[in-house]
Amino acid sequence: MRSKSTKSCPVGEELEPLLEAIRHRYSHLSDAKCQRNIFLKRLQTLTRFGAEAMDYEEPQVAELPKELEIGFAVCHPECGNQAFVVMDGGPQGCDCCGGTMMPMKTRVYRIKRQTG
Repeated sequence: MRSKSTKSCPVGEELEPLLEAIRHRYSHLSDAKCQRNIFLKRLQTLTRFGAEAMDYEEPQVAELPKELEIGFAVCHPECGNQAFVVMDGGPQGCDCCGGTMMPMKTRVYRIKRQTG
C-alpha cells in the first residue's frame, strides 16, 4: 500500500478560520437525516481528542462472521489517506482527518480455520 500523501494530517492551521468554517457549514445543514445532530456529535468527539476515556464495555457475546467484505478505501484528495476497511456497518471515517473513506475496490475474505 502506498504511503500517505504529503498533504495528509496538515498542521499549523489557524483556529479562528476553522471555527468560522464550522459555523458556516453548520448554518447550511438541514435537519434531514439528522445532519445537525451528527455534525454536533462529531464536534463533541473532537473535544475529547487524545484524551478518550477507555471505559468501553466488553460485550457478553461476540460471534465473528465466517467471511468479511474488505475494501481498499481512500480519503478526499485534500487528505490523501488510504486504508483497508471492513465494508459492513456503513461509512468508515478517516483516522487522519475524520472525513469519509471511499471504497475503491472490495473483496470477500473467509476466516482462516484454526489448525491444531
